[in-house]
Amino acid sequence: MIKGEVKALVFDVGGSIFDWQTATQTAVATIAKSRNVEVDDRAFAFDWRRRMFETLGEVRSGALSWRNADQIHRDVLDELAEKYPALELSIDDRDELNQAWHKMDVWEDVPAALSELRNHYIVAILTVLSLSIVVDSSKHAGIDWDAYLSCEFLGTYKPEPEAYQYAARLLNASPEETMMIAVHPPDLLAAQRAGLRTGYVVPKLEEMGSQGETSSFDIVAENYSHLAQLLCG
Repeated sequence: MIKGEVKALVFDVGGSIFDWQTATQTAVATIAKSRNVEVDDRAFAFDWRRRMFETLGEVRSGALSWRNADQIHRDVLDELAEKYPALELSIDDRDELNQAWHKMDVWEDVPAALSELRNHYIVAILTVLSLSIVVDSSKHAGIDWDAYLSCEFLGTYKPEPEAYQYAARLLNASPEETMMIAVHPPDLLAAQRAGLRTGYVVPKLEEMGSQGETSSFDIVAENYSHLAQLLCG
């Protein structure tokens, strides 16, 4: 039934499609090695990601001026430079480290799944990450999309309902004809409240915001190959 009812698939990508953890941890570990110091690169990466979303919440509330994910990531690095003094992060180090988000790889089953899904649906990104991040990381990973929708130019960030609804309109689809795909139940629940259909994919790694009840979602897939089978079979 879903194949005939859904016109567009919009994908969350940070953690859902792109492996942000390996990209950021590797970048931090490289700097630590160059300084001959020991730093918990995983803790650094998770601090970076957590503070990014906390800062994004302040942008959404109006407590901070509008800014995109690149600027938020860079702002957070100034905080982390103080929290992890052993790294001795210079301004240039921080600017270079921020580019790790532009070089994220995808999970190995993503390319074939996206190729199959694009034969049947409009397949787009819908993300809080910047347009530059998702374009660069997609090119880096060798994948393509029918559309790249970043909340930075939608005027509102997920999980506000307007972000999901605006994305559907841009793809010439109603919310009911649009399915949000993600590994984060809170993202999907927000899309559900905005009127979209929902598809949950089990995360590859421990992921912030990946816990929660999944029984209300239209699709629950073990991986992206499974997702393509469920949506294209």
